[in-house]
Amino acid sequence: MEVVIKVEIPDQSYDIAIAPQILDQVGHRLSQLSLGQKVLVVSNPKIFQLYGQRVINSLHQAGFIAHSCLLPAGERYKNLNSIQKIYHTALEQRLERSSTILALGGGVVGDMAGFAAATWLRGINFVQVPTTLLAMVDASIGGKTGVNHPQGKNLIGAFHQPRLVLIDPEVLSSLPKREFRSAMAEVIKYGVIWDEELFYDLESLQKLESLSLEVLQTIIVRSCQAKAEVVSKDEKESGLRAILNYGHTIGHAVESLTKYRVVNHGEAVAIGMAAAGAIATRLNLWQNSSQYRQLELIKKLTYLRQFLRV
Repeated sequence: MEVVIKVEIPDQSYDIAIAPQILDQVGHRLSQLSLGQKVLVVSNPKIFQLYGQRVINSLHQAGFIAHSCLLPAGERYKNLNSIQKIYHTALEQRLERSSTILALGGGVVGDMAGFAAATWLRGINFVQVPTTLLAMVDASIGGKTGVNHPQGKNLIGAFHQPRLVLIDPEVLSSLPKREFRSAMAEVIKYGVIWDEELFYDLESLQKLESLSLEVLQTIIVRSCQAKAEVVSKDEKESGLRAILNYGHTIGHAVESLTKYRVVNHGEAVAIGMAAAGAIATRLNLWQNSSQYRQLELIKKLTYLRQFLRV
């Protein structure tokens, strides 16, 4: 069953469409947006090998002229050198202002493709097709794009909202277990900051490995709804949207200090949430019981017991 969530923002509202096998409908969905004929698919080699041809075929069947640009996988490649590669391909394929850059991959791919779309010809169309749980519930929504600077994460970037987000839960079957578990930190975050019922539902989960497609889709939908509601109220982080950074301040520091090689983003956010909760309880801003429940849920769903001795 397909679920569509509307992100309501002043200049350009857009849909998040969530459904199994929606990957094969990419071309048809884009054709409904009155976009230009040229589409540049930005991905990494592994993801493109798994899903790239399906997306390219779908685009061709819908009448688009589609090309690809493959970037190395990993947070350490989220830099201006990679952006230059996208620019080079965009120039080579003569992308115009009516053209589209489509991100097929995780949050790193989405951030870089979005930044390239925001800056090529002062801004062209952008579409997100996330393939990781982390990107589905967080990075693909809200229009934050950018790359890292040697002195810090995401210091170079722009707000550039996508025209459409297409989420196919079935692609998560190819996601490594560590990536899936760690991404649950972002889902837990929504339960802490926005959706109390989601937190209760997560506490009742047993084994992540045995989640049905229906339950997985529900988790994705609830998380996307939470982020869409926050972004709709505060598009450019002038106030409320800052709550989406819960766990990220310390988390980004952990990623940077370990040179993006020891812990992944979801694990860093989990560590950051645990630390933020500990600080809040010591300042009497949060109850010990709430911090305990948060820690237990993080341990259960992310398997990060060794990092959470707070």
